Amino acid sequence: MHYRSHCCDHEHSSIELKSDNIFSRLIESYIREVFDGVLGSKGATNKLFQYYFDHLSEALNVGYNTDSVFYDTDLARSLKNDIALFSAFKETSFRKQLESFLTESGEVVPWNKYRKKALEVSEEYNVRYLKTEYHHTVATANNAERWKSFEADSDLYPNLKYVAIHDSRTREKHRALDGIILPINHPFWKTHMTPIDWGCRCDVEQTDEEPSDFVPDFDIKNSFKNNAALTGKIFGEIAYKETLNSDEIKEAEEMATTLLSS
Repeated sequence: MHYRSHCCDHEHSSIELKSDNIFSRLIESYIREVFDGVLGSKGATNKLFQYYFDHLSEALNVGYNTDSVFYDTDLARSLKNDIALFSAFKETSFRKQLESFLTESGEVVPWNKYRKKALEVSEEYNVRYLKTEYHHTVATANNAERWKSFEADSDLYPNLKYVAIHDSRTREKHRALDGIILPINHPFWKTHMTPIDWGCRCDVEQTDEEPSDFVPDFDIKNSFKNNAALTGKIFGEIAYKETLNSDEIKEAEEMATTLLSS
């Protein structure tokens, strides 16, 4: 799974992951427990899953919270449920990656060699990916709030305009959508509400300008065919899920359900 976030980063202030000793020790414990084969519900597995959930829930609260006049309790709950499921799939996928490092050509890999590989993949999952996922959650949650405001003012401004940033970092596919105007109830907005990729800086504005005569032939990744205010999901299709088998998917879903019911 590859995240591209350098092209169209949001203009949020830089948000650093917690790099304190507690998190470092958690990762060390986690990779050791995978190596020793002793991961359990009360061990590092649950703690790492909880960390992901708490971190992304914080991002949700930054983008959509009770300070908004358009806050919807049911929508917020649904978005948080999606974060729980995403976090469970992320933890399970990370664990599966580490387990793949345990043997090589039928031989058990020594601890030091395994640890080196484990820390390298942890840098991706728990630093680069997680930072991108945090920013995506903030942006998506914020645009869920904005969609609620669009609906409230649709009698005055019945159309929406896609607005791309024009600079050297803007992706050409995103630039091609710039200026497209369509009614708020057009099917396009069910799947093309920003952000439409990792790090997308594009925006959607409400307008009473006349709709465009055509819609560009523009397809996006399934993970981003989403409008969080309508689906109640932050992530749409979850890429981590694609790395798991049916038993692993069931395990992750049960982990998310247990957390949400506790």
